[in-house]
Amino acid sequence: MQIIIVSGFLGSGKTTFIEEFQKRLENVAILENDYAKANVDYDILANTGKDILSLEEGCVCCSKKKDFATTVITIENTIDPDYLIIEPTGVGYLSNIIANIKSIEYEKIKLLNPITIVDYNSVDSLIRNYEDLFLDQIKNSGYLLLSKTENTSKEEIEEVISKLERLTKASIYANHYKDFDKDIWQELLSTYYIDIGAKSDSKELKLDSFSYDNVNFKDFNELGTKLNAVTCNRFGKLIRAKGIVDVTNKKVRVDIVDNKFNVEKYEGKSSNNSLIFIGEDLEKDSYDILFSK
Repeated sequence: MQIIIVSGFLGSGKTTFIEEFQKRLENVAILENDYAKANVDYDILANTGKDILSLEEGCVCCSKKKDFATTVITIENTIDPDYLIIEPTGVGYLSNIIANIKSIEYEKIKLLNPITIVDYNSVDSLIRNYEDLFLDQIKNSGYLLLSKTENTSKEEIEEVISKLERLTKASIYANHYKDFDKDIWQELLSTYYIDIGAKSDSKELKLDSFSYDNVNFKDFNELGTKLNAVTCNRFGKLIRAKGIVDVTNKKVRVDIVDNKFNVEKYEGKSSNNSLIFIGEDLEKDSYDILFSK
């Protein structure tokens, strides 16, 4: 079983990349780790038809590392896929996740080079606000893939790549992964070669996290009004929100990153209408008024 870690900060686009990546792999399983109690990404990836497993409410680099190691071994012993894609929570230290896997690695469990998804629009803010975590994710990765580069000039992309090249030795791809040819997808399956040295001694990034189930909105005006209220940071610093909700009896996927929200029609299956919020100093009472049943 060959293991591929797909790392990246909250909202970078890990799940969207995995949706595309898994199409290129035979006999693949996916292990999801979400910071919140609910796991929206599990529902989204379940529509791929692949084996999806989940570890919720904790980070596999720290608080969930024993559960994580046991889960990986169990997957190898039972499902035994050729590939296991692991999507850690966006606040996970990649060096610690690698060390956890290396501790259980043997001839049937092999680690491939980790892939880190980097939101093109968020590089400066990540360096400014979460430098230690961001550097750990990009320095311990074999490949960096820029996301959200649509409608961006070649010169602007090259400027960000130049900035990242000063921070990491990882290979950085200028083209969006949707334009990758077969050879590049194959290149992403290279054997792990990075020497991480010691695990990071940084503490797990502590953030507030709320999740709400059975979320319904009477119309898109109500949805927009409530999302605007939280993206303006009136009730604490919102870093990430995501979910699948009902609006006038239609399934809608909600994504919030960098105080911008995106709403689109969702046609896949979902086990529950869940909405998750992650941030700093979030006022739970205010969020309860807006989103609890």
